[in-house]
Amino acid sequence: MTAGRRTAPGGDDAFHRAWRAGLTTEQVLDEIWELRAGDHDYADGTVFNSICSEPLDPARQVFAEHLAANMGDHRIFPSLPRATALVTRMLGDLLGAPDAGGVPTSGATEANLLAVLAAVRRHTGSGRPRVLLARNAHFSFEKIVALLPVEPVWVPLDDRYRAEPAAYRRALATRPALAVLTTGTSECGAVDAVDTLAPYAASHGVPVHIDGATGGFLVPFARELGHPLPGTGLTTEGVVSVSVDPHKYGGAPIPSGHLLVRDPAWLAPLRSASHYRGAADHFGLLGTRSGAALLATYAVLRRQGRAGYRADAAEVFRLRDRTLELLARAGLRSAFPPELMVVGVACPDPEAVQAEMERRGFIVSVSRRFGFVRLVVHLHQTERQLARLVDELADAVREVAP
Repeated sequence: MTAGRRTAPGGDDAFHRAWRAGLTTEQVLDEIWELRAGDHDYADGTVFNSICSEPLDPARQVFAEHLAANMGDHRIFPSLPRATALVTRMLGDLLGAPDAGGVPTSGATEANLLAVLAAVRRHTGSGRPRVLLARNAHFSFEKIVALLPVEPVWVPLDDRYRAEPAAYRRALATRPALAVLTTGTSECGAVDAVDTLAPYAASHGVPVHIDGATGGFLVPFARELGHPLPGTGLTTEGVVSVSVDPHKYGGAPIPSGHLLVRDPAWLAPLRSASHYRGAADHFGLLGTRSGAALLATYAVLRRQGRAGYRADAAEVFRLRDRTLELLARAGLRSAFPPELMVVGVACPDPEAVQAEMERRGFIVSVSRRFGFVRLVVHLHQTERQLARLVDELADAVREVAP
């Protein structure tokens, strides 16, 4: 018996009888609620590991109402290329280049893959094109280098989990086809020194792609708010493309991603011609897929505006700083000085602490590579919830102490 059959609502025989005959809508909805009975709610004060959250209104409404809009057929849905252009313009403005080109994606994994693919197809040298990656790169790049004919060149990190600048500069001498930097790593929230490394890469003729999936809606405002972060974005010399995820701190529903390019011509190698006269060519990996996420992204961008996102960023940083105060008061030590919204907690046995926290009903995570308890501060949390989290975490650390 498979796992899916073991957990089927109503038991195995009832499940298959219903599958043969079908159910009423009410019965199906009841089954969905039963399936999700053990899920956590972002707002219930137990989720402290997620960079995603509940989509904002009106994104939720727009997403539900436009599921049939097909990104694969622009003749039936001419609204979608128009929405693509408008979303690209707003996201480009967020990153300093309102005239940028862009491709809607399912998320940064697809956007990062497209950026590497464009570089591979532009490569004119002999041998496999090299891709320069710091050891803090998102694990999507491990998938990408396994899928594409590239040779990864890995660079070590500094003591704050950022690309080590001297090693990165040395690696640029290998003349990779693409260099990758990250603004807001998912494990640590680290921001690479894009403002100095990207121009240095440009002096060597190496284009730079920024993985801004995590920091895309935070970094542009952090400097305005007085946080000492490097300047990033499409205005930085050497940066040719940026991935950004509106479903991370942008209030859009999953799956909402975007690849932005400083020069729209950079997208040319990604063009896949349709077999049908009058049908639009494709630039992303996916063909037939719903345009609901794109339209919902448009809706939430228009609803929030730069002012709304700036206010949200300010609140996230306020909650993060409050979390650091609570940790210090509880005698818990930070694993590193946080740059964005990820807070690391140093403790002797982080995996045991995570297990104890889950026993208590809290979802935190552990960095397997760097060995600390990882907390993600988000807008679905309140100060009271953060205080309770820290109290429970301090108890859990004492509980598992040898």
